[in-house]
Amino acid sequence: MAEDKPRLLIGVTGGSASGKTEIARAAARAASPLSAIVLAEDDYYGDHGARPDFDAAAFNFDHPESRDHGLLAEHLAALKAGKAVEAPIYDFTIHRRRDDTRVIDSADVIVVEGIHLFCDQTVCELFDLRVFVEAPDDVRLARRLLRDVEERGRTAYTVVQQYLRTVRPMHHEWTQPTRSEADLVITNAEAAARPADHLTEFFEGLAKPVAAQIGAFKAARRG
Repeated sequence: MAEDKPRLLIGVTGGSASGKTEIARAAARAASPLSAIVLAEDDYYGDHGARPDFDAAAFNFDHPESRDHGLLAEHLAALKAGKAVEAPIYDFTIHRRRDDTRVIDSADVIVVEGIHLFCDQTVCELFDLRVFVEAPDDVRLARRLLRDVEERGRTAYTVVQQYLRTVRPMHHEWTQPTRSEADLVITNAEAAARPADHLTEFFEGLAKPVAAQIGAFKAARRG
């Protein structure tokens, strides 16, 4: 991909299980016929499980310092410049980075989702468009419970325990205040109750303000 083309870098943040990932995917679909990719900040957890004194039950995964924002900023700058990166692959079952990486090519529209994207000033300033997804605590807990049990091998007890111990307090201390950095705020108060076969349509509706900004970007590139 030519490195001199303008690219749109979008950051989508909000509380855990607020619907960030689905809104990011809907935004990427709206980029067509331009190329688009979606990156997850979760892939940029530090390799904390490698420490001999690491205790997953006690570690605060919901603090911004749990992330390797230096590497994320480096990779986002490279992608924005049209260069490929070797992104880390994080294994949530053992809390470690895998030895292998995955090559990610740049794209016309680059969408990143994660709870701490705007907590790091260097990362925050890289985005051309900043989106905050607002969702009530009870909706986020319901979505997180379903996700972590089904996709990450967790028990319901440990999910709720972590939510009350670190997820909710860290959200209000770190993530919620970054709402002020957003160019767009999207409210998602009902996705957990929607039938699965209607979720794509639902999230595409929520993502319409982002799609409009992508449409403006497309027009500018054509002009």
